Amino acid sequence: MVEASDYANAVYRFVQAHATVEHGRRVCREPLYPWLMREFDLSIHEVKGIRTAAVKELERQGLVQRPNPRSVLLILTD
Repeated sequence: MVEASDYANAVYRFVQAHATVEHGRRVCREPLYPWLMREFDLSIHEVKGIRTAAVKELERQGLVQRPNPRSVLLILTD
């Protein structure tokens, strides 16, 4: 079974790999749902809670910001 921190680490690597620079900030606009489903063989029902928990953990660690929870936009803070 995959731990929540493992999901957060994987999501952070994905965000870093897909980040672009906009207005001097590194941002990622790639949707996490499809990638998480493929990467971890998750159903749509499983992926919703996992994505939320992973992003909240990254926010708690100060690695990303998510200005709007309904948007795919993630801002890297490093």
